Amino acid sequence: MLYPQDIVSEVRALNDIVDVVSGYVRLTARSGSYFGLCPFHNEKTPSFSVNRDKQFYHCFGCGAGGNVLSFVMRIENLDFPDTLKLLADRVHFELPKKSSSTAMKKQAAARETATNLNKKAARFYFEYLGSESADARSARDYLDERGINLSIRRRFGIGLSPPYRDGLLSHLSETPPEDLVSSGLAAQAKNESRFYDRFRKRLMFPIIDNRNRVVGFGGRLIEDDNDGVKQAKYINTPETALFHKSDHLYGINLARKARADALIIVEGYMDVIAMHQHGFANTVGVLGTALTDAHVRLIRNTGASSAVLILDSDEAGVRAALRAIPVLVKGGIKLKILSIPDAKDPDEYLNRFGAQQFMKLLSFAKSHIAFQVGLVREKYDLETTDGRVGFTQECAKILAELPSAIEIDAYVSEIAAESDISHGAIRTEIGKITGNSNDIILRPPRSSRPVYKALDKGIQKAKKGLINLVLNNPNAAAALEKSRCLTPEEMGGDVLGKLLGLAFENAADGKFLSPPDMMDFLQVGEEQQVLAELLSEPYVYDSEPAAAKALNDMVRRIKMSWCADQMTIHENNREIMISLQLQLKNITSLNITM
Repeated sequence: MLYPQDIVSEVRALNDIVDVVSGYVRLTARSGSYFGLCPFHNEKTPSFSVNRDKQFYHCFGCGAGGNVLSFVMRIENLDFPDTLKLLADRVHFELPKKSSSTAMKKQAAARETATNLNKKAARFYFEYLGSESADARSARDYLDERGINLSIRRRFGIGLSPPYRDGLLSHLSETPPEDLVSSGLAAQAKNESRFYDRFRKRLMFPIIDNRNRVVGFGGRLIEDDNDGVKQAKYINTPETALFHKSDHLYGINLARKARADALIIVEGYMDVIAMHQHGFANTVGVLGTALTDAHVRLIRNTGASSAVLILDSDEAGVRAALRAIPVLVKGGIKLKILSIPDAKDPDEYLNRFGAQQFMKLLSFAKSHIAFQVGLVREKYDLETTDGRVGFTQECAKILAELPSAIEIDAYVSEIAAESDISHGAIRTEIGKITGNSNDIILRPPRSSRPVYKALDKGIQKAKKGLINLVLNNPNAAAALEKSRCLTPEEMGGDVLGKLLGLAFENAADGKFLSPPDMMDFLQVGEEQQVLAELLSEPYVYDSEPAAAKALNDMVRRIKMSWCADQMTIHENNREIMISLQLQLKNITSLNITM
């Protein structure tokens, strides 16, 4: 492979499959998935399914399937390197130069090093906050005063960096200090060989990405150092091979678990933490940057299709909201804006009025159009003709950005009533701005591709059921791998045997790969189609004992079938026949425990 696996996985993770496929296929949400007409064969009824949670596509008509990489390869007729480049360019991800394999390996190694060191640092800071040092007690008192309980501290991994210059450096003394510098955890004194901790005497907030990696930290100053030097209240990990703050949202790893249709977006670590503590687990926070396309992809990857943006109500907050609106709306996020009354931020509001009152407040969030129209209204005197004209012209520019004719109609009615200018005049103004042009979607030629041919339906069903179980249940994979009663070869020489081997490798290493990660280990084409088909028909078991029973039943059936086939092949070989008969005997008493 031209690029390291971590590069491929990162590019794939940044490209939400629903967003990408939507550029080629008109999709409609239905039963937790998205459906449309298959671009790979002619059909009148949609049978092409895209699953956002598992990041794969599958056509129930022609059998096409795979991940976002295989989809683009096939629909654009590109090879793998060009596909990876297209998707990387789409999300502004800079791929390593092809000619510099050494540089690629170095960059991949730097990311892995940073990931490992950040994990160790997060544990160190968390344990230091729980220590009996005077500054740790003072920090805990501060958190108590802010109402942040122990459960929330653990959930977010909140820690404390020691007040001295080499707290983390001493703790990780076996690590080359240069690695800590490149990971953003330490710095080097100018014109000196001395190193020192980047974070000192600060509350530490680990920033965890949607792959559950600690990619960086935010550090909040509790009090100035004794020397009286003024310091920034918050500092983040600097840009590293692993951390780019414009690509991350604080709390995204927890918000994903909420499985909410809408996310709440706030500013700052403490606001996110306060929201989660008061029951709003679908909250994420920006890290001191403007919202970007990368943030939109993160939001959509949680399964959310809408968001409530809560920013400071001062001039800077309004500017930030206006910058965020086109980014989120362009990304297909249904957006509302909420201004916090009688408090400077959600943290203060919740502590003063409580969660129930905040829930009521959320119901007053305005649509992004109403928010923008409200700002425009403040600029003009609607008692004058010039004021009404200026107000209407600016509102027309806002409405021209709307994709929905129904939304446009609703707001035209409101603006006409306020400005006393006719619906027709406002629509004409909008038409001048849009040019009344219709976008034409060009689709590539459709083609049909057959799925792999099943053999015996009963045995094939058992094999597919077994693979489905071990790929979705790490306990089943570990139990089967430990029993050593079935080998990948006995599954057959096709992709099912390969998938069983992959499940065994992961179980032996204590790993559990997500469906998109599994796709990366398979050849694009038929192998990915098989996995997509398996994932599109999940096997659900009521309990662990039920899953264990199914596992034993399927293994017995597959093993007996394999032994029978081998007996036919080797009927003249006495040694092999005895071995196979012994295996058949052992199958009847098989009992794999999970």
